[in-house]
Amino acid sequence: MITTRPLGPVLVTGLGLMGGSLAAALSQAGISVLLHHHRPEVARSAAALGWGTAIDSFTQATHASVAVVCTPVGIIARTVRAIAAVSSAVITDVGSTKGELATELSDLAARYIGSHPMCGSHLQGLANADRDLYRGRLTLVTPVVNTNSDHLSLIEQMWVSVGARVQRLSPADHDRVVAEASHLPHILASVTASMLSAEAVPACASGFRDATRIAAGSPDLWVDILQTNRLALRPLIARSQARLAELDELLESGDSEALKKWLAAGKAGRQRFEDAQQ
Repeated sequence: MITTRPLGPVLVTGLGLMGGSLAAALSQAGISVLLHHHRPEVARSAAALGWGTAIDSFTQATHASVAVVCTPVGIIARTVRAIAAVSSAVITDVGSTKGELATELSDLAARYIGSHPMCGSHLQGLANADRDLYRGRLTLVTPVVNTNSDHLSLIEQMWVSVGARVQRLSPADHDRVVAEASHLPHILASVTASMLSAEAVPACASGFRDATRIAAGSPDLWVDILQTNRLALRPLIARSQARLAELDELLESGDSEALKKWLAAGKAGRQRFEDAQQ
């Protein structure tokens, strides 16, 4: 159960789309925010928007109750350690993978609790921040066996304060779920987009647009995501290859009924998604 206790100040470090949106939402909710970015001018820009107080160093955030790391996945662990060294804040992040982080930060498990808001955009940077980004969206929170329950409640309280829904998963279960729900779709969108020839561009319409939108995401961000979730992804890639091989055999054989069943499996998966959105 999520308990209510004083929340703030909240340190937000990494003021791109996710961090900027979180700072905007927290400040709108009346929660004090400390703004940090590796380029100080970005923190000052967020402060000028009224989203909190810009700081240049984590040593200026010793009084923070919560810290949220909104950096690329590859530098989350060392950022968590840098904050933990100078502050007693409960620390979370918005990274897209959790298993490797949970292992690497196991000595901080009582006060580091992973989070993954299931929202975002291929548009990045503070200029695209949206204070309503988290409203009504699911945030997966990934406690481990020795997570402090009060700290867990504080992190969940923070997400609820910006309008998010919260669900708990273990780090391993999280990585398996998001591999199917987010990471494999990105891979397949990238495959589709990479095969587009100049000759075919004029014929592209809404189908291509919808199927490849997420392929426009930052390659720098996605390298870390895919590499840190490779254990969950590689079996899914193998299954995808098997599905395509099956399709190739059906096209060669001309078996229309079997081809219809192959396509129906995709339609059924889409229907499961649509039913869950109701």
